Amino acid sequence: MLTLILLAILTTDDTNRVRSTDEFRGAPVIVAPIYCRCPLACPLIANGLKRGVAESAASPSSYRVILFSMDPRDTPADLRRFRERHALPLSWTLVSSRNPHEFLDPLGYRYADANGLFAHPNQIIVLDASLRPVKYLLGTEYSGKQIDEALAIARGRTDWLGRYAGIIIAVLLFIALMAMVYLVTLLGERTKPLTDSTAQPSR
Repeated sequence: MLTLILLAILTTDDTNRVRSTDEFRGAPVIVAPIYCRCPLACPLIANGLKRGVAESAASPSSYRVILFSMDPRDTPADLRRFRERHALPLSWTLVSSRNPHEFLDPLGYRYADANGLFAHPNQIIVLDASLRPVKYLLGTEYSGKQIDEALAIARGRTDWLGRYAGIIIAVLLFIALMAMVYLVTLLGERTKPLTDSTAQPSR
């Protein structure tokens, strides 16, 4: 079994404080990759996460929320404006880094800079206390139930569906294929005598 080793990198938050990503260890973490100049998706992600957290039954002090900028050009002032514009909780941490790929790539998050606008997936990533990704929530809306389930997995509950979904789908596809082969064979056997009986004997 492979173990993800996430190297500590330095970031700067919206108060201009330099922080190591090692500070995020010790409790489950919800990471929302964003960039401050994003015209649509990132504000939706931030506001969707804010609503989901408000609906969650988990204590806000039991986990961390990190908005991690994928744009190395984002400054502390940009982060502050993003926080103020979307009225984000003061307990949330907004950070940027000179090389955000160093943090986001090992988490399986892929994005690309397209002339200042980023092509990126709409998702948040839930990490365990050792900063290992354990759950990905897709889209821009996240219910309180989804947040609670993801945090429970981050605390050690087994995500059987997430872990074995690929295997289950493969088995079901194999069963469906075999059933189709059996059906085709059965139909072929049933039509064969009819074909033979209608054949005219040669003279």
